[in-house]
Formats: sequence, structure tokens, C-alpha cells
Amino acid sequence: MIKAKLKLAIVLGLTGATFVTDTKAQEVIESPLDTLARSVRNISDEITKMNRLNITGYIQPQWQMIDSAGAPSVAGGDFTNGTNKYSNRFMIRRGRFKFTYEHGNAMYMINTDITEKGVAMRESYVKITDPWLRMFSVTAGLLQYQFGFEITQSSSNRETPERARYNQTLFPTERDLGVFGRMQMPKTSRLSGLVLDLAVMNGSAGVAPEFDSYKDLTGRLAYSKTTSNEKIAYSIGASYYNGGYRIGNVKDYNLKAINNDMSFAFATDTANYDRRAKRIYIGMDAQVSLDSRIGITTLRAEYIQGEQPGTDKSAKSPGAPPTSAIYHRQFNGAYFYFIQNIGQSKLQIVVKYDWFDPNVKIAGVEIGKTGTNTKIGDIRFDTYGFGVNYRINSNVKLMMYYDLVKNEETLIAGYKHDIKDNVLTIRTQYKF
Repeated sequence: MIKAKLKLAIVLGLTGATFVTDTKAQEVIESPLDTLARSVRNISDEITKMNRLNITGYIQPQWQMIDSAGAPSVAGGDFTNGTNKYSNRFMIRRGRFKFTYEHGNAMYMINTDITEKGVAMRESYVKITDPWLRMFSVTAGLLQYQFGFEITQSSSNRETPERARYNQTLFPTERDLGVFGRMQMPKTSRLSGLVLDLAVMNGSAGVAPEFDSYKDLTGRLAYSKTTSNEKIAYSIGASYYNGGYRIGNVKDYNLKAINNDMSFAFATDTANYDRRAKRIYIGMDAQVSLDSRIGITTLRAEYIQGEQPGTDKSAKSPGAPPTSAIYHRQFNGAYFYFIQNIGQSKLQIVVKYDWFDPNVKIAGVEIGKTGTNTKIGDIRFDTYGFGVNYRINSNVKLMMYYDLVKNEETLIAGYKHDIKDNVLTIRTQYKF
């Protein structure tokens, strides 16, 4: 539409003539020079408006193979049943189109994800920054959780295909609706690099509508710095999440020691149908990058622990009122990255390890034991990842990555041994 307006302005400006009426109702013919000047002003105004609009995005076509037909996976979702030993698929993992419009101290953004699964909302918000210090900002709408590093890192820049399992479980789609505030110290300050994020959100996971009256709170304090010679860059951060959701009239269970076994027992306060299933997380993250002759070396780590309610099959945060029994669990998880750029070449190697233990109070050999009421949702997973990235140019990146996934050996059928769910991903990314 803007381009159409620009073309119209040019045509009218170069071919039209404008007449004005003075106070005595006398008509004055505009000179060619005045007509040209007015046309130039109109074109300049249109260009100014166009410059406020920025259109970016990326697309990630990929092919994947998992070593067991129809195995569950967090590497882009569960696989469908195959006709042989393996399941494989082509898919568009992400197809992002982001429109950003900035004018003065205000910014509007809308971001969509278009894949074979349909069209989904991503970031969509209005952000206002204080016009004096440009140190404080308030954002209202749909935005990424301000928790840890990996969640807020763009999927186009991440060195691995997916985020750690615990991030995908606790923060599905990594976004929520609410009001977000930021304090970022200016570059002229001695505290430059210090950022404080606070937010009040619905707490409905998966970019879903609010389903109860509870609101969740989250905050992150982070500090980043680069040495004067720009050879070393480092950052540290601490995050906190306090929220939950209304349980409703379904049953819920707490883990207790019964007859020397850790078992889920029926909660005694189930007559109170407005009770709240708490979600409380505490996290720490840190990273350091060193630029040397062998290339840029990056080490990155994050640890999280807390309380997470879930179902018998999963610890995933819900996007709708629960319809099955709730199990209250204490969890922990972490990830560790080693990233090495090969000299000044376009190659990069990546090694990653992450774990998610949804129930730290019980070991794998006890899960599924008669009388404990423990289920699949209590199983710990460890993932070892190995990958190579190759940047053809500033727009195109190729990725080959292998996830080696290990689960606890339990007494549950199908999980008495490690299931075959290792995944190979080959991806092309085009970013504009």
C-alpha cells in the first residue's frame, strides 16, 4: 500500500497542477518550480514513512529422521508412524515474517509463523520508551518470556535446531500475553550492560487465551560486558518465575514418603476448587566468548530448578484448564554449550548437553513401582547434541545436527530401557 501511495504521489506531482485560492478569491496558477518543490516534499514524506517500516524474517526448511518409527520427540514435535524401522519427514520448522514500525519513542511489531501446520502468532506488541533517558520501556502485548538466555535468543541465531527440553516443557512457544517493563542502563553509565526485566502475564502457555484470573510474575537481572580490545565478551543472569493456574474440580496429588517409598498421594484440600497449582522457577545463566587465532570460542550454561505441576504423562505447562489429575513435582534442568568457530572460515562446530528431571524426588528404578502412582511424566531425559553449521553468506546458513537422547530406565512398559528416539536434522535457513 505504501508503494502504491508513493507511485501515486510521483504521478500526481510530476503531471498535475495545483490551484490555490487567496483571501480575495482570486485564482493563482502554481509555477512549475513550486509544483516540483511540492512533489519533492510529498515524496520525501512518503519515504520517511517507508523508512519507519522494517520487514524481516527467515524460513527454515528441514529434513529429519528418528531411529524408531513414530517415536515421541521435542525436536520439532512427535514423529508419525513409519513403514519401516525409521521415521523421516520434510517440514518447514519456522517461517517467520516480522513487521516493525518505529516512530519517535514508540514501536509496533507483529510477527507471524507460517508453516505447513498453519499460521500462528508470535511477537505482537506496542513498545514505548521514555523520550528523555531512553533507559526505561514498557511493552504491552505478546512477547517472549524474560527468563534465562536461551528463551530470548532468536531461533535464527541459535546454534542448535531447538531449545533445551526443559525450556520447551516449561515455556511452550516461549511467549505470553502481558505487560513487560525494562530498565537498561545507557552506554554512558558506569553500569552500562545492566538490564532488568519485569513482567506480569496471563500464564497461559502456548500463546493461548487466559483461562483463569491468576497472573504470573517473572523477572530477570542480567549483566553483559565486552573488554576494550573486544577479544572477550561475557554475561551473567538470574531469573525468577512465580505463577500458577486454577486447578478446577480435577484431583491433584502431592509426592510423599509412604511405607519408605516416595508416592503420589491424593491431596486433602480437594474440596477447595479454587486452589492454585503453583509454578515457581529459579534460574541462573552465564556465557563467555573468546576471540583467538583458532576462532571465536563460546561457553554457555544455564541451570533451573523449582516446582512444576503437570499430568501423569507430562510436566508441560498447560494452555487450557486441566481436564485430568494434577501431579505436583519438584524439578531441575540445565544445558551446556561449547561452540567453536573454525578460524576465519564459515564453519562452526557445536556440542551441547542438556537434561530435564521433572521429578527430582524419585529415581528411575522406582518410577512405575506398584503403589507409587508414578508415571511417564516423572522420567528424566538427558540429551547430547553434536552439530556443524556452515554460513554460505550473511543470509543463508546450513545446519546438520544429531540429538542423542537418553531416558531413565524405569518399571513402566515401553520405558524399561532407553527408547530409540535419536534424531538427525538437516536444515537450510534463509534470513532476510
